[in-house]
Amino acid sequence: MAVKKGTAQHAAKHVTKGKKASSKSSSTAKSASSKKTAAKHAKSAKGGKSRKKLTKKQELVRHRVKLVAIIAAIVCAVAVGIRLFVFEPTVSGTFHGAQLPSAEAVETSPYDWNFLLRGVDGRLHYVVSGTEESRSGIDVSAHQGDIDWHKVRADGISFAIIRLGYRGTESGTIQLDERFRQNLLGAQMAGLNIGVYFYSQATTVAEAEEEADFVLSELGSTQLVYPVVFDFEPTGSDGARISGMSADEMYAVAKAFCDRIAASGRTAMLYGNYYDLQDMEYTGLWQYGYWLASYTDLPSAAIPFAIWQYSAEGTVSGIDGYVDLDIDLSKTLQASFA
Repeated sequence: MAVKKGTAQHAAKHVTKGKKASSKSSSTAKSASSKKTAAKHAKSAKGGKSRKKLTKKQELVRHRVKLVAIIAAIVCAVAVGIRLFVFEPTVSGTFHGAQLPSAEAVETSPYDWNFLLRGVDGRLHYVVSGTEESRSGIDVSAHQGDIDWHKVRADGISFAIIRLGYRGTESGTIQLDERFRQNLLGAQMAGLNIGVYFYSQATTVAEAEEEADFVLSELGSTQLVYPVVFDFEPTGSDGARISGMSADEMYAVAKAFCDRIAASGRTAMLYGNYYDLQDMEYTGLWQYGYWLASYTDLPSAAIPFAIWQYSAEGTVSGIDGYVDLDIDLSKTLQASFA
């Protein structure tokens, strides 16, 4: 359809005018928008400055909290250190399974159990005239799993006797405890005094010497404060290798192991309850020390033991489940024979 020239010109004029109006409106809007944006940025900048000041205050508070936490940690560490290293009894001379003065001393007990106290944590302490003459310890093996030794040390444990290895009760093969290296390093790093024990099922002198040589080889140059302990006890099962051995045979085996350890320059010790020690004829091994297992309020056996394992159901920080608790009485024992 044809459009009249005048109509077209009129329409074009309106379009042009509309464009100018639109342009003017757009310019005004842009100007207003710019002013709003500028105002917004100015407000944001002002708000940002305010938040920055608030952040500084928060940082200051945070630094103060951290400082307080550090100071508290240092105070706790110092307190634990004082408890462990100042008031804790030190290792008592050379007697940790060293030789007794005579064979006559082997059936006497030097302890006055009136000095034995049980703490609120269930642990035993030997306290004479207000001074503790004992040390708290544990004995462990792979059965305890992963141990946090620093927590153990912080919980007042001074020493640990770690299972180095064992001979199979039926197979007769010698095995290294699966966690011996881990436990040895962990206890060393935590600052505990260490001894080791070997669970024997030797039936001959030759096997006992083989076990001792295995222990010495695995220890190498490792320094021990506590002894190398011979753990020679029946399992109660019919298939156990040592079932049916005579007292003379058990004595010969125990003596062979301890003699071999002593010949290397290390200290040997016998472990067991009263009946286990009797089976080994312990009175004939008086030159070695004793570690007595007796889960009673007071040990009834008149044995000059240096260490007493008094519980198999102890609880210690850093160990899941039960652990054996021990008390080192060697300071009093040594003093009684001085």
